[in-house]
Amino acid sequence: MHKIFLNLLPPELKNIASDLYDIILERSLTRTYQNLDEQTKAKMADIFNSGADGEKNAFLNEYLKDLPAIMAEEAKKLAEEIKTKE
Repeated sequence: MHKIFLNLLPPELKNIASDLYDIILERSLTRTYQNLDEQTKAKMADIFNSGADGEKNAFLNEYLKDLPAIMAEEAKKLAEEIKTKE
């Protein structure tokens, strides 16, 4: 659904929306990564450096089940940061 929404946006807004998504994802993965044990961190690094999307998704589903909730929290934080800078 989000891809359909993005397609409705003008090109300059698509880039901004994509950048915001990347920021939210990066913050969420960093926050989640900090809570993993060292062995799981090493496994995550191997998988995410390999470039295999199926392995990445399987890892996320197994070890980062709360990622969507964390992404929602990080999106709210980012929105607040943006509001306070206006």
